Amino acid sequence: MADETHQIHDKLAQQVLGQPESAASLLERYLPERVSQALDWPSLQRLNRSFVDEHWRPSEADFVYEVRRLADDEPVWVYILLEHQATPDKWLRFRLLRYCCRLWELQLSQESEASELRPIVPLVFYQGRSRWTYSTEFADLFADSVRDWPGQPRFSHELVDQSGMQPSELGGELKVRVMQLVMMAAYHPERPWMALADELLRRLRALGPSGGTDYFYVFVDYILKTQEPEAIETFGEILRQGTPELGDELMSYAQQLEERGKEQGRLQAQVEIIENLLRLGYDWSQIEAIARVSESEFESLKQRLSELSA
Repeated sequence: MADETHQIHDKLAQQVLGQPESAASLLERYLPERVSQALDWPSLQRLNRSFVDEHWRPSEADFVYEVRRLADDEPVWVYILLEHQATPDKWLRFRLLRYCCRLWELQLSQESEASELRPIVPLVFYQGRSRWTYSTEFADLFADSVRDWPGQPRFSHELVDQSGMQPSELGGELKVRVMQLVMMAAYHPERPWMALADELLRRLRALGPSGGTDYFYVFVDYILKTQEPEAIETFGEILRQGTPELGDELMSYAQQLEERGKEQGRLQAQVEIIENLLRLGYDWSQIEAIARVSESEFESLKQRLSELSA
């Protein structure tokens, strides 16, 4: 279940932060001013690589971007670590430094004549239920008495702690604000998110699809998968008050998702039964007699299940 929840958050982040202009909007909003003003944001491009340990993939996702410095056009990496754990993790700094080292290793493998390491700006985007209470300084992992000794690594990261923010504080362009808002609502449904979500989603719908994607439905899909039925009904009523057709679309889409879930459950059960029979050594003539599904139909079932799970 934890993996499924992470996939929901990760999919939304990929759909929004995978767009360079949206990622730049988030970073401009939350990075220190002296860093933000030194970078040529229109030059930002995403590096399609992940450096997260396999063990942590159920609760972390990373986004790596290359952007140029305004002063000399030299490249800088910005590394976003999306942290899905419900509570803060003291040792995240240690993992983050390891991920940055992997990025430097990539640089050296590609630039045999490199004379300097490329700068990395690491930012942790945390959206858990509990406030982030740990330092962002790597040195604070050592005992006070040795913290200033020679040889101790100097490393720190920027932090966006959504657990301590209110909906009105969220920044960035429209899609980035909605992403942050619905993610906040998933972890903190008690916060007053619905009125702002209504306003932002109506603005988003008026803009229409972007890059072939209808982000209204991207965010509605996320809300339906992360909120309780009572909250969904209430939000549908709020949408109806401002724009009746949007409220109707929300509830209609919710019904479609419910039917889709039922079909997915039926197909999953069928596929599991047939896979168990195959493991037990049954041949297809026997399986067809038991499950009423041929080998070619089984492949179609798996294909349909894959489509429903996407």
